[in-house]
Amino acid sequence: MNRWAAFSFHLTISLAVFLGLFGLVIALWYPGILFRIDGGWAGLKLITGVDVVLGPLLTLIVFKAGKPGLKTDLGIIAALQVACMAAGIWIVYQARPIALVFAYDTFFSLSASEFKSYKKDPNVVAGFPGPWPKLIYTELPETEIGAEVASLRSQFVGDPLFMQTDKFATLPLNNSEVFSRQEGVRNDALNLVGEAVEETGSDCILSRFASAHANGFVCYDAQVGKLTRFFPLPS
Repeated sequence: MNRWAAFSFHLTISLAVFLGLFGLVIALWYPGILFRIDGGWAGLKLITGVDVVLGPLLTLIVFKAGKPGLKTDLGIIAALQVACMAAGIWIVYQARPIALVFAYDTFFSLSASEFKSYKKDPNVVAGFPGPWPKLIYTELPETEIGAEVASLRSQFVGDPLFMQTDKFATLPLNNSEVFSRQEGVRNDALNLVGEAVEETGSDCILSRFASAHANGFVCYDAQVGKLTRFFPLPS
């Protein structure tokens, strides 16, 4: 086997591993539009650089048929690649959103580390039904004045609505009371985003969206319980 054959063999194996990881990330950790807007692709690029590029490239550099210590060199490359890839997977896994919390008029995409930063137990969301990330909303007072007071208070005392875990409930489908403020959101989106928002249909409940990676507006399809489109804030 020459070095190009060794490179091709290593690259083929690396691509197979990468495709498996890609399927895992988009199916379980960053489903739907979250892969694109909430750090899934950014994290996967880190794994791509190590798994698909670095490992096979090192094999191409060091491989020479009959070279003394070749097996040791290749073993070191494989160990380095596996270690770096495992670290990358761990980073992507830890950063994955575990909950989409709808609070007042906004969807907040939250990772486990964000719960911990507010001294909240991320396991609190594990008991909610459905796949990850869990669809949750923060229950507010029934009256609009009461809801506004609760929202304002949360901002002043450093207790954001999206982290009030004692008020978490499963986000219901097609509940007009939960989404009663979205007309005002649509007006804001029209002013900030413009014509793209006008093209959304009746299946789009327009909401604000906030995460560590993106801010803007999203379409929430209450029939299927999914975020379907993202409109970034103008830069």
